[in-house]
Amino acid sequence: MGVKTFKKYSDEYKLALVREIEGGKTVPEVERASGVTRSTLYRWVEELSPRTLGVGEVKVAEEDAGAVEGVGLGIRPRKTFSEEFKIAAVREVEGGRKVPELAEELEVDKAALYRWCKEFASTKQRSSDDASGERDSSPEPAQVESIEDVQARLRVEREAKELETQEQARALQDEKARVQTMIADPLIWLQQHTQTKDSHWREAGASSAYRPFPEKPYFRPIVETFQAEPVLFIEKSRDMMLSWLCVGLFTHAAMTIEGIEVLFQSQNEDKAFELVQYAKTLYSRQKPEIQRAFPLARSMRYMADGELVFAHGSRIIGIPGGGDQIRSYHPWGLFQDEAAFMPEAGEAYDNAVPVCQKIVVLSSAGPGWFADVCGSGV
Repeated sequence: MGVKTFKKYSDEYKLALVREIEGGKTVPEVERASGVTRSTLYRWVEELSPRTLGVGEVKVAEEDAGAVEGVGLGIRPRKTFSEEFKIAAVREVEGGRKVPELAEELEVDKAALYRWCKEFASTKQRSSDDASGERDSSPEPAQVESIEDVQARLRVEREAKELETQEQARALQDEKARVQTMIADPLIWLQQHTQTKDSHWREAGASSAYRPFPEKPYFRPIVETFQAEPVLFIEKSRDMMLSWLCVGLFTHAAMTIEGIEVLFQSQNEDKAFELVQYAKTLYSRQKPEIQRAFPLARSMRYMADGELVFAHGSRIIGIPGGGDQIRSYHPWGLFQDEAAFMPEAGEAYDNAVPVCQKIVVLSSAGPGWFADVCGSGV
């Protein structure tokens, strides 16, 4: 007697035949076309079913006839169905619906629907199929929604989610509009939408170190001149708060204009860093929605003392006095504070003029370059 030989089939070939069955062909049809026995095909379906493969249990549309996973041709993603949907479909079958008819109506693969029937059969159905005739003493399952109820509920949930998304989009648009109103005028932003810090708040009997930026009659003309002129020289007295006003104007510019660099220059590094710290205070004490609209590049905790960097590329840098300090940067704006007391302020100014679009030179009265420029009316 001869020894019977068995054919060996690759996993790709097995999977391709299983896909044909899942795609709607009957097992006998695939048997006749492939020559693979019916029992073998049933075994492959069991072994290589979508449940085993973990890729879902619904009908798949192949991009090309005969395309299978792992052989270079893509397969469109499968739908997924909730367990409630599967149970509802099974109850429809148990109620008398034909599997092919229901599968076509629900756009579900017949093989998948048959598996659902096996997995989610009701206690009553399992008892009738029990060849031993023993009564199943497990309790009847709770009432299950009909397929229509499940679809209706899912539709309501989907519509509610879409409505929530629309409401979130509207809220975001409303917030953007409010932010644009808040930042439209830098002085209004300073006085109404952020706060300054008063280091002498206890002596003044205030309840907090933070308070709105004060209102002074000369602020508005200075702001309008700042906006209109590329260069501004201002002679100040101690209590005018003009240093803080200029820091506020440049902070507003760096925050609202993308990709610019602003330099704060003072007599030494500590004083320059103090100006940057004031800019940080104005940023951190402003309305949260403005901070969301103009985020920082990183948490302020991780920024150096002398820098304030925005996510859109703008930054404020504190630098000490010195004529050559400007050459290391390419600033959009320069604020020189107490210029009369910086020996090389004039040289620094000359280096800034060719590159800066906005320069403010501020100081108390003092002899030298600053007094000469102010006296000349330039």
